[in-house]
Amino acid sequence: MTKTTKLAAVSGDTNAAVLSERLRVSAILESAEGKRNPAMANQLALRTSLDAETARGILAQAPSSNPYLDAMNRQGPINIGDGIGTNVETFNSDPRAARLKEIDGSMAAFNASQHGTSRRTPRARG
Repeated sequence: MTKTTKLAAVSGDTNAAVLSERLRVSAILESAEGKRNPAMANQLALRTSLDAETARGILAQAPSSNPYLDAMNRQGPINIGDGIGTNVETFNSDPRAARLKEIDGSMAAFNASQHGTSRRTPRARG
């Protein structure tokens, strides 16, 4: 036969304190600052008695737990086109690559003016 233990009744003041603590913990963990660094948010919410506003202030100053996502939030999305014939080089600011592209265009124009075509034709061996 199993004996069930009836829990002691909790007073209204204790219920209010428990609810207040739960609201403090959820305010820290579910904040935008807490979501940026969940491990630190857990420590501040569960291991300290800091109020939610102070904990969120500390979290706002702390680095993100995921540096990649933090950098993406600072920089924003990179527009590299839709992948359907779009020139991906629009975000490349490499001056050497730009100069090589310019030289290729100039050579194609020169070849077209000299030979009537922009394509190189292999010489016949013989």
